[in-house]
Amino acid sequence: MALPSLGTMSSLAPLAPLPSLAARPSAATPADGFGRVLQGLLAENGAAQVTADEAVRAVATGEAQDLHTVSLAVAKADLSFRLILELRNRLADAVSEVTRMQV
Repeated sequence: MALPSLGTMSSLAPLAPLPSLAARPSAATPADGFGRVLQGLLAENGAAQVTADEAVRAVATGEAQDLHTVSLAVAKADLSFRLILELRNRLADAVSEVTRMQV
């Protein structure tokens, strides 16, 4: 079995650099309130929903041909919504536990 020489192989395209960690918002510190964290999650959820709506609209009107990007945007919005929903459920459970406590 003959192996091709290295001269006949084409080179790969360079990879795009990853965004720096300094540009990303840092994790919540104890000084940040829970309300700020929750507001941030809600804002991210809203942005993901708007992005998904725009992507679906672009596919429906024929402006976009890349279904992969659209499905990723919709999946991101879905996961973000499920996170918010699970937080709400956990908070409701915690409040009901606190109200059942006997003092």
